[in-house]
Amino acid sequence: MRNRALLWSSVLIMSGLALGCATRFSPSTIRSEIVRQRGLDPLTQFELNLGRFTTYMLKNALATEDGEVPFAGLSELQLSVYEMPERQGAAIDVTRIEVRGWEPVIRFVDASRSIMIVVRGSGKLPWSDADGAIGDLVVVGAGRRKVVYGRLRGSLSPELPSALGEVFRRGGPDAVMGVFSQLGEPQQGP
Repeated sequence: MRNRALLWSSVLIMSGLALGCATRFSPSTIRSEIVRQRGLDPLTQFELNLGRFTTYMLKNALATEDGEVPFAGLSELQLSVYEMPERQGAAIDVTRIEVRGWEPVIRFVDASRSIMIVVRGSGKLPWSDADGAIGDLVVVGAGRRKVVYGRLRGSLSPELPSALGEVFRRGGPDAVMGVFSQLGEPQQGP
């Protein structure tokens, strides 16, 4: 019995350590990565952090006449946009950000842009919940002059990572920023 209790306490401690060591994504994490790769601070930055109450009010304002809400399961949103000075050479490589405790679902880099999308579930264990919903999603996209960071929390569709990846593929960080900025604009009826 004592061995079993010791085994369980070891498992719980290790689980807590593994979950506690997850990469902490935030605007300051992204800003630090820009400085690490470029050696200087971004020229301009925009940071937006909407908590549960503000996001709830925003979703109600965004609801269409038929009740459809973009990002319906969204409960919290962080958005940051950083502009960098003109520079020759490759774009910031966001795939170089160290990731622990998250599941990378999209990583892409070439000379002109890069993207990384990582997810985890809303429960204590990483990745998706039993129903397939994503609890926490981080997207970081970079071009030669702009880096966009978004973190979405809630009960999000499992299709969201691939949809955001496709948006990035077609239009780069500006297109991803456009998707997130639409969350703050009132929707017009037909």
